[in-house]
Amino acid sequence: MSFRIQVETEGGTATIRPVGDVDLTTEPCVRKAIAAAFDDVGTRRLVVDLSDVTFLDCRGLSALVEGRQRADERGVSYRVVGARGIAGTLLCLTGTTDYLSGGVG
Repeated sequence: MSFRIQVETEGGTATIRPVGDVDLTTEPCVRKAIAAAFDDVGTRRLVVDLSDVTFLDCRGLSALVEGRQRADERGVSYRVVGARGIAGTLLCLTGTTDYLSGGVG
């Protein structure tokens, strides 16, 4: 499966949906998509939907955590949703599930 990112914006909400493996080679694309969402002044809520992510490594996790940190700095709501399989396991094992799903940092 080839990697791609789908981005939708509606009413102040940006949804980023990576499709495929988020790893060493594709993580920069995820970071860029998150940064671009923050660059849009109208973004008040950012959702990263991992429903179609087939693999997530520590570089991908780092991009998600950095996204949450940037959201907190800007007062933007940030949620990672849809993590399952290896992605869900990685979030669980690293204790980042609640933090990335919008819990208190």
